[in-house]
Amino acid sequence: MKKALGILLVLALVVGVVLWYFVSFKMDSMIEKTIETHASASLGTMVTVGGVKSDIKGGSLSISNITIANPPGFKNKNAFSLNDIEAAVDYANFDIKRVVINNPEIVVEELGGKTNFDQIMAALNEDGASSEPEPASDGAEGEKAEPIYVIRHFRMDESRASFESESLDRYSDLKVDAIELNNIRGTRSEVGKIIASEIVSEITKEAATELLKAKASEKINDIFGKKKD
Repeated sequence: MKKALGILLVLALVVGVVLWYFVSFKMDSMIEKTIETHASASLGTMVTVGGVKSDIKGGSLSISNITIANPPGFKNKNAFSLNDIEAAVDYANFDIKRVVINNPEIVVEELGGKTNFDQIMAALNEDGASSEPEPASDGAEGEKAEPIYVIRHFRMDESRASFESESLDRYSDLKVDAIELNNIRGTRSEVGKIIASEIVSEITKEAATELLKAKASEKINDIFGKKKD
């Protein structure tokens, strides 16, 4: 009897370890892979995630070392990188109470009159226009509705970006204002695109202003140069 109980106890421990492994590690790996796959497809450039750590009991999620590579042709390796994203999550209800991005590193590059973020924004818009609506369940056997996620509050803190243009001989700093969004609702892809569009459009706006300044400065230099001849 004692031997049988000992075997049952060992089996229970093994099952517990296996369940913990699948819930913790497999879920984290799945989240990481999903972010990389969907974000890379939407932005038209490689997105990598260093690691994901989910805590179902504590209701938290941490995503670390995220990078968005520059589109081909640009000098710098990455356009956007950050150390971590912190979130408070109700996993059972797909309810994300808070998402915060701290101190992202942004590099805006000009090439041929366009910036790297112009190109990323164009890819994002193209992906949004070509994407078909997510299938909804009509009760048919085997069909499953895409879960609807809710993010109650999203914030990316005010950040600094560098602006680089070799052709216009301009290297300067940009300030990107804090971005806050509330009650974002949709499928996984829809929520991601709403947030990405807001971030990229804000960076693009600041970059466009800097690009105009650079072109105006070049024009002034040309005028004064001609006067001196």
